[in-house]
Amino acid sequence: MYGDDFLISRGMERKGSLYLRSSHMHYDKPTKVSGWHQSREAEPKDYDVNEAPLGKKNLSRSTYRRFGNVTSEEWNTTTEHQLSQVHLKGDYEVQDVGKQMINEDNLETLNLKRHTGLPDSGFGAVLPHHNKDHNKMHLITTYGIDYMAPFHYTPHPKLPEVPNYSFAFKKCHSQFTDASDYRRHGRNTWQDESGIYANGEVRQKVFKPTCPITPHL
Repeated sequence: MYGDDFLISRGMERKGSLYLRSSHMHYDKPTKVSGWHQSREAEPKDYDVNEAPLGKKNLSRSTYRRFGNVTSEEWNTTTEHQLSQVHLKGDYEVQDVGKQMINEDNLETLNLKRHTGLPDSGFGAVLPHHNKDHNKMHLITTYGIDYMAPFHYTPHPKLPEVPNYSFAFKKCHSQFTDASDYRRHGRNTWQDESGIYANGEVRQKVFKPTCPITPHL
């Protein structure tokens, strides 16, 4: 009715069992002795004193050189971590590297290479480096390749830039007839009667002053 594990936990044992009640003798792993599960939970050991040959056992060596299954972290004490910050003093000193600030104008001319001890491209590189034509736009079309111009084309010389005087034809907000409407600007309550408008200078260039007197008189 009861299993072997239940009987062992109760301190009972069936007749003819090979269970060994021993906690101080060392047996092979297949042999189930008292506390065999505790021995299995303690594995793997970095230094097993029972596996070392006779005459070469070193009881000064630690059984484990880690905490649990974590093997990639450094287990330093709090005091050691705080005292080791003195080595970071050089990182906060003023360094004269002579490099300019990066903007869209000097991005292609700055030399940003650093000696990191790692390859510039490929496996192990800090940042991926693309080839020179990575962002190049290929605008060559079939018409541009197969139907080339038979003669050399000389573009027309650039025409002089024509000034834009369209602002002279715009009607500004009148200081006299539109003084009290909703289009008044600012918080002041007095009336602006200077007669100076924003497009006054442009209007003098477009509309030349003429003599009001009839020339034939």
